[in-house]
Amino acid sequence: MFKNWIELGLKKGFSDVEIFSTRSKSLSIEVYQGKVENLTTSDVEKAKIRAVYDEKLVSFVLEDLSDEAVDKAFDLLKLNAEALTVKEPAIIFEGSPSYPVVKENTFDFDSVPVNEKIDYLIALEKNVLANEFVKQVDTTSYSESYGETTIINSKGLNLTRKHNFSYAYAVGIFEKNGDIKTGFDITLAKKFSDFDAAKDAQKTIDNGLSKLDGKSIKTKKYNTVFSAKRFGDMLGVFSGLFSGEAAYRKMTPLKDKKGQQIAVEGFNLWDDPLNELAPFQNSFDDEGVASNPKKIIDNGVFTGFLHSLKTAKLFNETPTGNAFGGGIGPAGLYLEPGKKDFNELIKDIKEGFYVTDLVGLHAGVNHSNGSFSLQAGGVFIKDGKLDHAVKMVVLSGNWFDVLKNIQGIGSDLTFDVSGTGSPTVHVGELMVSGEEK
Repeated sequence: MFKNWIELGLKKGFSDVEIFSTRSKSLSIEVYQGKVENLTTSDVEKAKIRAVYDEKLVSFVLEDLSDEAVDKAFDLLKLNAEALTVKEPAIIFEGSPSYPVVKENTFDFDSVPVNEKIDYLIALEKNVLANEFVKQVDTTSYSESYGETTIINSKGLNLTRKHNFSYAYAVGIFEKNGDIKTGFDITLAKKFSDFDAAKDAQKTIDNGLSKLDGKSIKTKKYNTVFSAKRFGDMLGVFSGLFSGEAAYRKMTPLKDKKGQQIAVEGFNLWDDPLNELAPFQNSFDDEGVASNPKKIIDNGVFTGFLHSLKTAKLFNETPTGNAFGGGIGPAGLYLEPGKKDFNELIKDIKEGFYVTDLVGLHAGVNHSNGSFSLQAGGVFIKDGKLDHAVKMVVLSGNWFDVLKNIQGIGSDLTFDVSGTGSPTVHVGELMVSGEEK
């Protein structure tokens, strides 16, 4: 089918044609008080035509994949190209010399009866409710995500990639001595047997109990330790600083920092699209460029920006395989773990703050200079041990200072559903605004 589309586009006068096709299949189940509240399935296929006419690159998204709709789309693309007055690099990629081999997850979630998935959710909810401090379970949810992406073009490129995973969580409402908190923990799975209602419930319970009976702390600088997931959040929110598009538009302080030390020695930040611990892997990006593991920060030194075909040409560099979703971003961002376990990371801290919750990650971050001011919750560290829950405080600092002041990196590498991974990290002192002195 797609080859016929390409032939049609070439006959209509386009110099190059590419078809970017996606299929997304999902299942979502929600349980409340032992009953199924929502069960939704979806299976959607779309295609985007990218074509070059008069050295101008134009595109059109199709939901109707009939021959008639495709014919009309090419006519509209020609009109759009004729209307364009700004010329940017019009590139249809012929392919990389080689592509990495991805170990695909072949587990068929459809082979598990829906009733088994519902039974798991009911058991998860029941196990969370069994804790004496849980007043209710607000939501218990299970989701599956399967996707296929195919790129085929007039230059001979023909690639396909897939992803396949599921995740589940329960949101518990915890109460103790009038203090009410929400707790949850997401379980990511590559096969259905990875789920365990009792163990998954305990993670949610541990998360909720850790927040109860919170006390405020005095306003001052504290040695601060980010949990693996929260430092992963910080890596994700600042990942745009590494974009070649941001560099081209002069919207990143790293513009002229290539080859310079921007983090402590021993800090290794990877973009690894092949990491099997992540929920999905990519052997190529949305432009058909091979995606391979690379260090963005190598032993504290910034190695260079992530590039699409366009920004690579603008900077006279090699594309890195990071064009996704119409922008540029990492394909598997993670901080290389260290060798210290959690107890080793905090054993020398007399007074500190262990961050387990962050609020306002986008509104409270200034990407132009790296400053941040975020609501945060967690646990007070006293004499090298976790002491008591901390009520919401304001945590502030500068991301570039954080990278240069890191005191220790844990061994507990953890990936979230977005594909970003991090271990626990001791970042040194940050200002915590709690009670006034």
